[in-house]
Amino acid sequence: MKIFNLQSNAKINIGLNIVGVLENGYHLLDMTMIPIDLCDNLIIKVEDKSGDLKIKTNKKDIPVDSSNILYKIYIKFYEKVKLAPLSMEVFLEKIIPHQAGLGGGSSNGAIFLNFLNKFHGNILSFGELVELGKSIGADIPFFILNKPSRVQGIGEKLQEIENNLKVSLVIIKPPFGVSTVEAYKQMKNIDKPRKSNIDNIIQGLKENDLSLVEEYIENNLEEALLKSDKNLIEFRNKLKEVEELKFFMSGSGSAFYAFLIEDIDEKISKLRHRFNDCEIFLCNFK
Repeated sequence: MKIFNLQSNAKINIGLNIVGVLENGYHLLDMTMIPIDLCDNLIIKVEDKSGDLKIKTNKKDIPVDSSNILYKIYIKFYEKVKLAPLSMEVFLEKIIPHQAGLGGGSSNGAIFLNFLNKFHGNILSFGELVELGKSIGADIPFFILNKPSRVQGIGEKLQEIENNLKVSLVIIKPPFGVSTVEAYKQMKNIDKPRKSNIDNIIQGLKENDLSLVEEYIENNLEEALLKSDKNLIEFRNKLKEVEELKFFMSGSGSAFYAFLIEDIDEKISKLRHRFNDCEIFLCNFK
């Protein structure tokens, strides 16, 4: 038996535009996705014999059956490469909050897919990994690359970008989540969504110009949810009361982030006291 320890990191979206809808219902996107160092842990045990995948986790609400993204990756990978599946056990230690817009599940799937491919001698190309990944989850292609990117299409078109922003991040996750499916459904509530200027955000990231980045951030999913989600509306209003920080929602929420440059410990301490029912993480770009 061989044992492997892997980290599976989260992401934030710095700007998220919805630019169209395909006939199958998938939304076309234009956004940036940036890896951060908030991570889940995967302990993978591989036996030198054919068998099945067994999943264990530290969270009771995470399924460990065939509906788990790790199992879907496992099945699809071995179907694609036409090899007998190896007997494996994965212990998934969840730290990234669920239904937060931080990509935790997609990251788990992509990191496991990259692991399987490397274990079997890089049998699939990057392009093949992306095709396999996007059939399971739209954010998986980004995590296969796992570098700062402009992401377009349904999530499969990746353009690596330069991130030189010298800041820390605070992530705050309220005691409720947001379903990604529900967030996209709410797009029907806005006729003319406000658009992020992704080009300017990319320029700001490259030039370490935080004011330029912050000026042009919009998130169409946040805009849509704030028309109907009472929990999110109330939480957003509470965040606006924190005058020293600008908060932005990541992905489909419900987590928000703010950039930190100075007095970091003091600001984190105040947030923990003020939002004592929330999960709060101090992070950096990965």
